[in-house]
Amino acid sequence: MKYYLNPNTFTSAFSLPSKIVDDYLNLASQIEIKVIIYYFRHLGDGFDIAKCASALGISAGDVNDALLFWVGNGILLSDSESKNSPDDLLQKPKSVVKNVKPNRLDVAKRGLEDENVAFILRHAQEKFGRNLKTNESSTLLYIYDDLGLDVSVILFLMQYALNEGKLNIRFIEKTAVDWVNSGVETVIDAESVVAKNIKLDLAWKRTEKAFGIEHRKPSADELKYSNIWFNEWMLDDEVLKLAYDVCVNAKSKFVFKYCAKTIENWYKEGKTSPEEIKKTFLNDAPKTSNGKKYDYAGYDLDLYEKMLNSDD
Repeated sequence: MKYYLNPNTFTSAFSLPSKIVDDYLNLASQIEIKVIIYYFRHLGDGFDIAKCASALGISAGDVNDALLFWVGNGILLSDSESKNSPDDLLQKPKSVVKNVKPNRLDVAKRGLEDENVAFILRHAQEKFGRNLKTNESSTLLYIYDDLGLDVSVILFLMQYALNEGKLNIRFIEKTAVDWVNSGVETVIDAESVVAKNIKLDLAWKRTEKAFGIEHRKPSADELKYSNIWFNEWMLDDEVLKLAYDVCVNAKSKFVFKYCAKTIENWYKEGKTSPEEIKKTFLNDAPKTSNGKKYDYAGYDLDLYEKMLNSDD
């Protein structure tokens, strides 16, 4: 089946940089792609983070995270001088992906000049199991020369990409930039960052499961709270499930911030186990006419509303 462009759709159109399609369709997440399309669609009438979040059905934190991604990759610029603009949140990273990288001749010359470059390229060929493409060899040279990552760190990065099933140059480049901006200089530093990211990912997966959230990339706030709950406060998954039940009974829907505030108040009260929470904050479950208890607990919703609305 062939497809043809409907000319009637061009009664209204807007421009989008070709670099977004050429370089980032596979690298960027769905949310990041949606946000940048929305951004350029509303470039003329003024981009608003809250409106974007509402239109896309995501949080403002998701929008900010997506904007940071495009700032970091040179598609957008941040306005550091505007004190009252939402763009204040967009601080340009220390290192960004370069638009112009070394060409084939530059790579060949550097390979002859520096044995480390030749070694990195040979090692990469072994990992990829084939000869490197021009953009792959030029990106590896950029990571070594411009980002300044040590040879050992670059080798560790390629092995990490392989272990993650993401042995492609875009993932390697993005991770290298992230590591440099995180202050990675040695393999030990890189291992620490990887371990931290693994803990964050596991915490978010547990949060998704407890709250019944469909798998997706978390917002900055969601990742922060997940990390606090599981890696700092060491809570049981059942605590999140109890908070979810409280929220749905009070609001008739899931509200992440409501659950977060509920869990925070439980923690401040020193109640960190499901048993303590049930005993202190949950009433006895109501009984049916035959004397059996329902499968859900009763909740003192007035108490929760008062607790959540009280000043810290």
